[in-house]
Amino acid sequence: MEFIDDELVKVTKVGYMINSDEMTSVNINFVNDVCYEGAKHLTESLVANKPEGLKVFGEWPTLYEALPYLPDQVKKSWFEFDHYYSDDAFLHAISLIFKGGPKKIFDMGGNTGKWSMACCEYDSDVQMTILDLPGQLNVAKQNVEGRNFSDRIDFFPIDLLDRSQKIPKGSDIVWMSQFLDCFSESEIIAILLNVHQAVDTDTDIYILETFIDNQKFEAAKYSLTATSLYFTTMANGNSKMYSMRHMISIVNEAGFEVVETTQLKGNNYHTLLKCKKKTN
Repeated sequence: MEFIDDELVKVTKVGYMINSDEMTSVNINFVNDVCYEGAKHLTESLVANKPEGLKVFGEWPTLYEALPYLPDQVKKSWFEFDHYYSDDAFLHAISLIFKGGPKKIFDMGGNTGKWSMACCEYDSDVQMTILDLPGQLNVAKQNVEGRNFSDRIDFFPIDLLDRSQKIPKGSDIVWMSQFLDCFSESEIIAILLNVHQAVDTDTDIYILETFIDNQKFEAAKYSLTATSLYFTTMANGNSKMYSMRHMISIVNEAGFEVVETTQLKGNNYHTLLKCKKKTN
């Protein structure tokens, strides 16, 4: 607030943004409800390579297992943050991935099922499979049943950090949206190698991320870089926001090549990488 005199005040630009800008509100609520208390354990997390801040909500190895059981306000702020930065990207990405007429899509780390349901709305014939942790799949199932998509969306419970669990074969597209940044570099390579054994050279692999080196505004770059602190302290202790250059090198190491790079329209934060299995 800015005081004009003893009886009159006006809202400053900061106050205006807090009151009226959705992104500002989403970010503040995420930091306050999800990250703030846990941030006190940043040093412990760095030393232990574990999300020590997560213990403010209970004992789980990562936030992803904890997510269905977090307090309602914490879940609300987490999902609003996640969806704010994905919904607009979904709108612009969906027409790109359906250009080839895919019939079966694997939605890796499908979370609440929002992408799978969007695909079913976009194409009346497509069959989706959501691959995620069992607890998260229960949330997705409820949402899918509420939208009457149960006949076209299947569920495959999998812990992708368990290297003995294999991704099934048979997809035309493997979709990973804001997913790989949830893991360390070695874990990403292991996940992509798992994808590699499940696909052939005709399968399209899409990676949608907010890369720190592919942002229109410097403020976005610094904000994304700082988001790595959330991953360190609250999410899993060892992941971060990646640069596109770094992600492409990881993709290559796992036996794929990036064949197309698209900067999405709309919010300008996301880049879509289209990848193919290397032929040699």
